[in-house]
Amino acid sequence: MVPASRVLDRNGPIADGWQRLADDAPAPAGASVLVSFARLKNEHNALFATAGAVGVDIGGDVELEELEPLLPRLGLIVVRFATMRDGRPFSVGRLLRERYGFTRDLRAVGDFIPDQVLFLLRCGFNSFEVGPNFSAEALKHSVAAYTVWYQRGVERNATVAEMRLAKEKA
Repeated sequence: MVPASRVLDRNGPIADGWQRLADDAPAPAGASVLVSFARLKNEHNALFATAGAVGVDIGGDVELEELEPLLPRLGLIVVRFATMRDGRPFSVGRLLRERYGFTRDLRAVGDFIPDQVLFLLRCGFNSFEVGPNFSAEALKHSVAAYTVWYQRGVERNATVAEMRLAKEKA
């Protein structure tokens, strides 16, 4: 039996109320359901009418223009990391937040390590579905390792240059 995955945020484990549906499974009335992008494209009207909330599972190769019309109605977007070497999901997260204005839960799933969580947060991800060997303590340590940045992330915190300039003006 494969151990269940866990959902974490920057502080550790969180409750996950989303039910992952197979493409041929009926959507339970009032439930928060997570479906494939193919199913969402084909059945979005029925899903939104039946489910309490709808989320979608996408890969790093998704065409976000196809997803754009449905974004205001989605409660969760899961971006799947196929391999640790594939950086496209980082870009997908940043684009969803900055270009498309997605404000709800953005979750990373798949092959990434605790050291990458800080970069995922800076790209707009706010939850992470991880396996049993993923250390929540390592995640917390990674998140706490840095507090200032040279480049701006989606959270729009002040950069080192801006902080230096403000200090000079004071």
